[in-house]
Amino acid sequence: MSKDDRAVTPVIATILMVAVVVVLATTISVYFYDLSNTIEPAPNAAFEQQLLDESGPNERLEVTLTHGGGIRANRVLIVATEPVDIGGPDTPPNSGFATVGEKLTEGEDQSGVGNYWTAGETIKLGREGDLSGITIRIVWNPTEVKKDGAGGTEPSEVIGENAAVIWEHTVE
Repeated sequence: MSKDDRAVTPVIATILMVAVVVVLATTISVYFYDLSNTIEPAPNAAFEQQLLDESGPNERLEVTLTHGGGIRANRVLIVATEPVDIGGPDTPPNSGFATVGEKLTEGEDQSGVGNYWTAGETIKLGREGDLSGITIRIVWNPTEVKKDGAGGTEPSEVIGENAAVIWEHTVE
């Protein structure tokens, strides 16, 4: 063997080690990329609505979850074209707290649904005056709904690319 042939083995070993590291790094990055992009699908749910107090000064809209599994309440936002407030079985909506983006979990469980909104539970939406022409949406988010730092008067980061409108109704 000549002296020139002895340097080939370390070069080949180095090339093979680099190739193994590249293959492992690629495999691991694909695995973690897939984990980070796993998005929880929006819940399948059905709702019914009923307009209350049509002849009174303050209309109320009852929205009842009729079908579907429990929806995590902290991931639900009520979005309306005009400010509305959420009330529940024991708490009427208060127009003084009405906003265009209401978290279902606002207040001390004022909606009455607890941690999960389950079939058969009803929330009430209202404001001062009638609700005619207002479009109301129930928006589900894959993460907990956050509100702005200005006392919760406007929604922020609530309708992201992975959010889904699971119910929409325009009051007539």
